[in-house]
Amino acid sequence: MLFGKNVSGGHMIDEMEVVKRNLSLVERGLPLDVPLSVLRTYPSFAKAEVKAYKKAYNQRPEAKAYKKAYNQRPEAKAYKKAYNQRPEVKAYQKAYQKAYYQRPEVKAYKKAYNQRPEAKTYKKAYNQRPEVKAYRKAYNQAYYQRKKAEKEIERHG
Repeated sequence: MLFGKNVSGGHMIDEMEVVKRNLSLVERGLPLDVPLSVLRTYPSFAKAEVKAYKKAYNQRPEAKAYKKAYNQRPEAKAYKKAYNQRPEVKAYQKAYQKAYYQRPEVKAYKKAYNQRPEAKTYKKAYNQRPEVKAYRKAYNQAYYQRKKAEKEIERHG
């Protein structure tokens, strides 16, 4: 089979088309249209093959267990904590979260979730807790005192 050349049907065979078709055959466990040695000469197939191999390799139970054990080590936890405290990482995460929560599908999901009876009863029960009431009362008093002070400054300033 020649790629980029006219074949018996009179049309050009696209490399990406062949790669996509053979990748789907690999995923379904069917035999390939083109020999693997030929497919590996295409960078797009090689990248996809490596990605699929890594995914399958990391899904093994022993690989998952190793990763879980590694992430429980103190030095790994310390590194992750230090990484997440970096200003550029915090800024990136904040920007990503802001963009994520502005998506229409996320807004619709949150709205639908908050309309559920379980969510409403949980929110109501949470707001009835004494510590939450005390916190809100203190916050509101501080807020109104701050506003009152601002008005005094405007009046006399």
